[in-house]
Amino acid sequence: MAVVSVKDLRKRYRAGDPWAVDGVTFELEAGEAFGLLGPNGAGKTSVVKMIAGLIHPDVGSISLFGSHPGNPAARAQLGFAPEDPDFPKFLRASEILDYFASLLGLDEAERKRRIPETLAFAGLDAERRQIRQFSKGMKQRLGIAQAILGRPKLLILDEPTADLDPLGRRDVRALIERLKQSGVAILLNSHLLSEVELVCDTVAIMGKGRVLKEGTMEEVVPEGRNLEDVFVELFQAASPKRDQLPSFIDEGQSR
Repeated sequence: MAVVSVKDLRKRYRAGDPWAVDGVTFELEAGEAFGLLGPNGAGKTSVVKMIAGLIHPDVGSISLFGSHPGNPAARAQLGFAPEDPDFPKFLRASEILDYFASLLGLDEAERKRRIPETLAFAGLDAERRQIRQFSKGMKQRLGIAQAILGRPKLLILDEPTADLDPLGRRDVRALIERLKQSGVAILLNSHLLSEVELVCDTVAIMGKGRVLKEGTMEEVVPEGRNLEDVFVELFQAASPKRDQLPSFIDEGQSR
């Protein structure tokens, strides 16, 4: 059984508006990393919110662990790490995880077991500083740590390597690979195509609410090409050129 099965999903936010999501279908298996790609406004965030049960589709169906996304038992198996997590700046990493552990209903014994192990997994076990002194990469790793604290079987990562330096991106990639090896399914929403190509097994490229291309990385990216080439070609024909200078700048150069 697929961890997530999305079929003919459609969503619009106001009557008469174009469909924000228009006929999206895909599946995600245990231990698989699935990249959901597309430019701003493609509908990626709406799909993620429907899977998480935060909004409801107008048409189509979503199966989350064989149940409806609103089912508490299904949602308890989902972890979510948002882009640029905004944790209270005066707390420390261990205090952040203790707070989320309380939301999960973990008892004291389970907190004492899980929190140190989770901090070690994220490379933050020796960190004693407050969050206000954390780098962006450290906060991203802490965001993933809080998302896995509940032992999810599906982890949704929203731009997990955005604005990170090369070392930070490498660390997050390593975390994702270790989670995949343990059987966790990963749904990755990202604009960094080179990162997606390194960690994802399957991708779906969306544009204007529709899936334009979907399949395994080998199916989507022919030999000798890269994911960025495929992505750009899908959208270039329908997009206006962006490299032409405004006429008043050209005029200034000729004077």
